[in-house]
Amino acid sequence: MRTIKSLLLAFAAVNLAGASFAADPAGPAASSPTRQVRLGVVDLSARLPTDLLSPEGRSRWDLKLVPLARTIVRSFTETAEGIMLQDLSAGADLSKVLYQSKALYQDDKDAVEGSAGARRWLFPDHFPELLRPGARAVLEFSEERDGREERVRAEVAIVGIGWLDLPSGPREVVLQRALLSRDTGDGRGPVPARVLHRFVDPRAGVVAEIARPTAASGGGPITEALVVEQVLAGAATLKIYVDQLDTPAFSGISYGWDKGAGTTISSMTPQGYATMGDLIAANSWDFSANTSGGAEDVSTGVPVTAAETCNASQCGYNPGGAFPNRILSREDLTPNGGTLSKTNAVTEREARTTDVTVWLRGGSQFEGSTAAAPNGESRFCYVNDDGVARTPVPIWRFPNQDPLGWFMQPGDAAWVGGPFNCEQNIFNAVCGVGGIVPKLWTKGCTGTVGTHTGTQSGQVLKGGVVTLPSGHTFNALLVKTVADFCVYIGSSCASFLKADEVRTFVYLWQVPVIGTVARLTSVQNAADGTSFTTVAGTDFIFGLFPPLSMTVSGTTDTTASIAWDPGHDTHRITGYKVYWGTTSGSGGPYAFDSTRNPGQVAIAGTAATISGLSPGATYYVTVTSLSAYRDPSTGVTTTYESLLYPTQVSGDPAFVYPIEVQATTTGGTCIPTSEVTNLTLQMAAGGAITFCWTPVSDPCLQGYEILYGPSPTAAGNFSVLVDTGPGTCFTGNAPFGYFLVVARGTGGTGPWGAYGR
Repeated sequence: MRTIKSLLLAFAAVNLAGASFAADPAGPAASSPTRQVRLGVVDLSARLPTDLLSPEGRSRWDLKLVPLARTIVRSFTETAEGIMLQDLSAGADLSKVLYQSKALYQDDKDAVEGSAGARRWLFPDHFPELLRPGARAVLEFSEERDGREERVRAEVAIVGIGWLDLPSGPREVVLQRALLSRDTGDGRGPVPARVLHRFVDPRAGVVAEIARPTAASGGGPITEALVVEQVLAGAATLKIYVDQLDTPAFSGISYGWDKGAGTTISSMTPQGYATMGDLIAANSWDFSANTSGGAEDVSTGVPVTAAETCNASQCGYNPGGAFPNRILSREDLTPNGGTLSKTNAVTEREARTTDVTVWLRGGSQFEGSTAAAPNGESRFCYVNDDGVARTPVPIWRFPNQDPLGWFMQPGDAAWVGGPFNCEQNIFNAVCGVGGIVPKLWTKGCTGTVGTHTGTQSGQVLKGGVVTLPSGHTFNALLVKTVADFCVYIGSSCASFLKADEVRTFVYLWQVPVIGTVARLTSVQNAADGTSFTTVAGTDFIFGLFPPLSMTVSGTTDTTASIAWDPGHDTHRITGYKVYWGTTSGSGGPYAFDSTRNPGQVAIAGTAATISGLSPGATYYVTVTSLSAYRDPSTGVTTTYESLLYPTQVSGDPAFVYPIEVQATTTGGTCIPTSEVTNLTLQMAAGGAITFCWTPVSDPCLQGYEILYGPSPTAAGNFSVLVDTGPGTCFTGNAPFGYFLVVARGTGGTGPWGAYGR
């Protein structure tokens, strides 16, 4: 998608950016906790929000005003014996420890080797397969507390995905439901103890937790609830992979607001940060109030063709059609009541031994304009397409590699192009036709605001959370780029030929796949990158994004109704597309959508009803936003679509955004098709038997039945001994004989294996 969409000005002669902020300090020493969080303990005597009382079936949870009784600091420390969890609670002045508790977690010695049950339970964010919607697993580990050891069995399932609003800010999460059973070693076997709902941030772990008694023990109110106030140590670093930033032509579109030259930094956020340095220092950025501007900015990625740009044959573009892999990132800026201006940049990816680099090859500002400077066309080229030797300029560099590919992250070294050595890389020409001074040269020099290095550079500064005018909130990397050189009208670059100076800073908030979601550009020749209080331009993106949230508003035997919040600015949304199927989109393409199956969907505004569904079945549903945009260069209208679940948006490749909801139709005869396996029996106290089996993942699953038969010779010998509900262990008395476990749906039970049922 718009790979360089908001860097189009960043490397031209009059608008650029980059720099060399120090990387974040090194992480904690080896003896420090692997993770440490400050938790707020919810005051259960106060009135609790509905999202806490009933978390399932939602895609956004508002716990911002949840009442807190006290604070604890929880530390996870990996030792040779296992993982030590320690809770400390301090007084209001933090000078006196009120209580302390410790527990040691170890993998169950009887579990499958390498199952890492304790680590998977305490650090679910380290295991991507656990966080996929619909994922189920059984985790077995031991817990030693106060000298007493218990074996724990946790049956976990992902039952939701979306945004969690905490007192400390918003987080992308999946909702994990866990049924905990404990074996105290008294011979009774594992006994259901409680049900947990845990909100897992794929970069920070469990950020909220709700505990209740299990249904087997009668159900009941919440017994404990915790929310993260701050992750003190151990949160993962956001990564952006090359394929999430350097994306193909026509893969997306973005719309943003340019508030114009002279916009104060203090006006951009509720905190009123005075300088750019103050804004950089923040860990989150709320740009949601920037809902209008003096101009609207539209950015797309297209092929480099003569239809798209009159400079297609010029240096840096695609002269002679010799560079078909170059991408043209175009930016169409229309002032309110004014005339469209076109800016573009051409990029090309190169896979190298030590990194993947995306090079800036060429580009132009105010393309086709014959106006006087600075509003007339100027063009640049950083490649030798025309036989002139020029220093190449990297626009992105991805120096890190893991099994998922090459990526960038905070702490990476800056990428630098140059220094330019009196190089002819700027043109004052309109669509390739020269003016009075058609060629310009660049190099470093001593200027009015200090020494210019003659380079262009960039660096990832930090990660954080950004909120946009549409109301969408994303995890983002803050990137700074800088162009720092002097411009000359003669090839000798003598001081008397100096025509201009450039030290332009551009700050970019980058989101994987989405691209740039906010851009701030300094004046052309700034003294430094932190002290300025106004900017020359902005780009606050308000679309095209998927809906903010989705809910299931009702079901019948054959229909499901959904509604969604598209965001605060919808004037560029021209429609919506609904997808659904009986399996999650995380496992493959949806079987149905409103384009291929228009007769089954009635869309009215931001709500839709899907018909023709099967009774008693669970359906997975998602919605995308559509926008039809007419390219002002080609005159061709393209309909763009927002991200389709489960396209990955955050830095963690296991996490996906937008969201998907589940709708289960009423009535019907939905029968599971999955067979229950791995039934085990173990003697318990008092002659009881503990039955356990592997959970099945089936959209029709309502629970399980244990069948008993005095003889295994025929299916007719078996009858229902007990209906266990959704749990996968049961302890009770049973006669001597043979046993089976089957999955139960609304219309009957699943297959019996050898009995042909």
